[in-house]
Amino acid sequence: MNIREFATKNVQRNAKAYFAYFISNTISAALLFSFTMIIFHPDFNVSILPNYLKNALNMTTIIAYLFLCFFVFYSISVFLKSRYKEFGILYIIGSSKKQVQKMIRIENMIISSSAAVVGILLGVIFSKILLAASGKLLGYDALGFYIPGKAMIITLSAFIIIGIVISAFCSFIIKEDKVLSLLKGTKRPRPEPKASVVLAIICVGLLAAGYYLSITCSEDTIPYRIIPVTIMVVVATYLLFSQLSVFIIKLLKKNRRLYMKKTTVLWVSNLLYRIKDNTRMFFLITITSTVALSAIGSVYAYWRDKEDQININFPQAFFYSDTYMNKAKVDLKVGFIENSLRNDGIEYTKVNEEIKFIIPNGDKEKVVVMKDEVYKKLASALFLNSISFNENETILAVPSIGSERKSIILDNMELQVVGNSNKRMIPTFYGDVYVVKDDLYEKINGVKCYFGVLNVNNYKDTLNICNDFYSNFGDDDGDEIYKNFLKAHILESTKIGYGVLLFIAIFIGLIFFVTTGSFLYNKCYMDVIEDKKKYKQLNKIGLTYTEIKKVLNIEIGVLFLLPYIVAVIHFAFAISSLKYAFDIKITVPALQVIGTMLIAQIIYFFIIRKNYLLEIKKSLL
Repeated sequence: MNIREFATKNVQRNAKAYFAYFISNTISAALLFSFTMIIFHPDFNVSILPNYLKNALNMTTIIAYLFLCFFVFYSISVFLKSRYKEFGILYIIGSSKKQVQKMIRIENMIISSSAAVVGILLGVIFSKILLAASGKLLGYDALGFYIPGKAMIITLSAFIIIGIVISAFCSFIIKEDKVLSLLKGTKRPRPEPKASVVLAIICVGLLAAGYYLSITCSEDTIPYRIIPVTIMVVVATYLLFSQLSVFIIKLLKKNRRLYMKKTTVLWVSNLLYRIKDNTRMFFLITITSTVALSAIGSVYAYWRDKEDQININFPQAFFYSDTYMNKAKVDLKVGFIENSLRNDGIEYTKVNEEIKFIIPNGDKEKVVVMKDEVYKKLASALFLNSISFNENETILAVPSIGSERKSIILDNMELQVVGNSNKRMIPTFYGDVYVVKDDLYEKINGVKCYFGVLNVNNYKDTLNICNDFYSNFGDDDGDEIYKNFLKAHILESTKIGYGVLLFIAIFIGLIFFVTTGSFLYNKCYMDVIEDKKKYKQLNKIGLTYTEIKKVLNIEIGVLFLLPYIVAVIHFAFAISSLKYAFDIKITVPALQVIGTMLIAQIIYFFIIRKNYLLEIKKSLL
């Protein structure tokens, strides 16, 4: 029997031992295939997407593939370390290092290619549901079923390449002297983990500072706080598992009444070593879970709140503006829309007026100045009550959020700000809009801008009119004065944009959660080998299976749920910054995301717990 036949037989005879690694690869293959199947769907026209969305899809594919490579490498490293005894026997009976590596390479290629095929089959089986759900997210009624040949070739090729590349790194994982030393039982006893009080205090301080900066940020400060807060939380997370958790468990050990109570002494002592030994894994799972939750939660919050945000930022169905010299061009566009609305039998209100751009004394950014007469016309069209004010006063034609100005100097005239509108009068693009008395408006020097406004009861019915408008007048961005805002078109573009981003976030989130879940599965697979011996000895001296089960429930529960709980806390503060900075409704989407992931994690915990306890019970018989 040659090495190739030996490796093939080894896989066939030890299917149970290879199962965890095979499942990890299969899930990864199914996820990659599903993503590429949707991206290459004939009805999903990527070319019409903006460049930033095309780049996001390309980057997602690269990130997903690199993370899957890392995940497969981690899985095989854990799997190979669990086979040290087997490799040691092969070395003893005369196998060379080259032969062992060749055997591993063949095994890895068999598992990778088989996992790719099974993953593709799973993707095809569930493709109908997946295409329907993803089509809804991407703004399509449903993506129809098709034979995804391109996605099959890409997935199969990707996993064959992964198998080849990962096999090349096996020599760094399997070292002959280490295998033989483990086989001979020369492993030294581990010293009790130590914790630094100073580092534990630093951990608490960094978390408190990071959380405080998150919930106190504003739209202006959030760009400057993202990086320092992220660094604080990442460092604090590592210290949480390596120092603070060990410090807390050692405090529990000092409480003799609690520590010496029944099986508490056993699970507290075990947790001390488990958490310290798994610091890097806990840290990795927590950070990736936080990233996944934050990505899905924030995009989902925007996606869910998109119509409300558009209604706030764009009060009218149609808004056009240009320099006063180009008044005829604005009237032409307004006339085109008016005729279209009449042809469709849609009632509308119309306002054609002017505003001025001016830089207030002491400021750098331009603001908009509006006549009181124009303000009242716009308020009436939007069914809002207008605010009265005196000659030396002004009001803001925007909501009060983010504006604390008490006075403003316009063209060397100081005016007191005495009120704010409940709703924006013109699109949010124009920033702060100050309303002044008509005679004062004429005295203020500024750049005149002529605008036309049309409003309807249900702007969503005007999408075809918006498309006709762009067909006739073109799709240009304009500048700070020359602008076109067509609300139905903006909503449709926003749906597509956030739909693609949400699809990307969910896909990346699934990869993170599935792979981190598999990290835990592989860790349990490694631990159960040692735990069988340990609990068998404890059972002989009187520890019952019921007590063992109680201890393992706590240990496995901490292993599975501790990183997720920390990730949820990080996520809660991260997504809260959206509420305080941008006034986004985040409570419902946050709870939905957390609840969904928590249910999935608990189900996964019960499955692993059941298999783990079954293995321990068998060893006691």
